[in-house]
Amino acid sequence: MAGRKMVFHGTNNGTQPIYRDVPVNINQTIQKGSIVIKSSGKASVAAAGPSGNIIWGIAAEDKTTGGTVTAADTVKIDVNPDSIYEIPFQTGGTKTSFTASDIGTMYDLSASNNYTLNPDDTTGAFLEVTGLPSPGIGGTPRNAVFVQIKQRVENA
Repeated sequence: MAGRKMVFHGTNNGTQPIYRDVPVNINQTIQKGSIVIKSSGKASVAAAGPSGNIIWGIAAEDKTTGGTVTAADTVKIDVNPDSIYEIPFQTGGTKTSFTASDIGTMYDLSASNNYTLNPDDTTGAFLEVTGLPSPGIGGTPRNAVFVQIKQRVENA
């Protein structure tokens, strides 16, 4: 699970994250900053192209479960649909950078690393680009974008 995860950047309406403790499925390794889906009423880490409105939120803490879980196996997630997160994107494909013209476009997670956005995949997309971070020190590109998660589970 190497690499940088999503980092809270703010919201599109000035609110704060809305944290909720939710039960976790068996055999999960959820890391802070990872996208969490709702599966059978419990949290699982998202993979590329989750179908339907099953995105539950962003993990605010790490949680690992084994082959059995109890009521104490919960993870805190941000369920605010207005939250904006910074997410790294993969650069090994056809599209290797973002410009202002990409704002409003929806992308999917990478199939090889579910902690990064895939700029070449708009199928099953649920990460809407909302902005571009400033370059790093010395003008180095940050290889990240700001996104708002769409297709969330409502009233979860």
